[in-house]
Amino acid sequence: MHFVPRYTLAGLALAATALAQQSGGYYSGNGNPSNGQGPGGNSRSGFGGFGGNFDFDEATRIRAIHGILGAVAMAVLFPSGSMLMRLFPGKAGLWLHSIMQIIALGILVAAVALGIRLVQQMREFGIDLIGNANTNSHFIIGLVVLICLLLQPVFGLLHHEKFKHTHQRQVWSYLHLFNGRICITLGIINGGLGLWLAGAAESLKVGYVAAAAAMWLIWMSLALWSELKRWRAQRPPSSTRRKPREGEVAF
Repeated sequence: MHFVPRYTLAGLALAATALAQQSGGYYSGNGNPSNGQGPGGNSRSGFGGFGGNFDFDEATRIRAIHGILGAVAMAVLFPSGSMLMRLFPGKAGLWLHSIMQIIALGILVAAVALGIRLVQQMREFGIDLIGNANTNSHFIIGLVVLICLLLQPVFGLLHHEKFKHTHQRQVWSYLHLFNGRICITLGIINGGLGLWLAGAAESLKVGYVAAAAAMWLIWMSLALWSELKRWRAQRPPSSTRRKPREGEVAF
């Protein structure tokens, strides 16, 4: 039987499943092999000396759904919702942006909830993902990203209310902009980290990185183009600009 580092079990103990199959079946927690069936003939199975019953099938489903929801929210919906604001200026863009981001936030909450459930299952299995420095980074980053993104609607509403009166960006505007950009970027990176921790297939990791990187580049390119366009629109006309004095450098 091969040694399996504990961090490979972070995504659901699939490596432990393989080990159990190599040894002739799972163990029911009382030391008796059960060929994948726990006490009473169900699919909940303990393994070896870890103790307790562990449902590998349920854990596998939770991991898959957690990963899909997280990837859809962070690598697709959040960047797309941000781009809608740039592509459709005015009230239409504002409503599309708001609706898309609320949907993305709801999906992210569901993904994090499933991740917490997975951590609890692994703890029952005998592995503390939070206390292990090799596995807790994905969990911690995910929680921080979620908490910060939950503040986005507040920052957005404050920005909108202030902007209606001043037509200028305030501190809430920059909090909304940069909190969103940093969190979405971290969330995309964290998705790749989750695939690595889960021991995903190389093709899946490469596919995620390629698709997420392409979406990030499109999103950031559009954001930079929008900021440049805004900066040019706010520059005073050339006739009203002060001409540089002799020897003075104009920027």
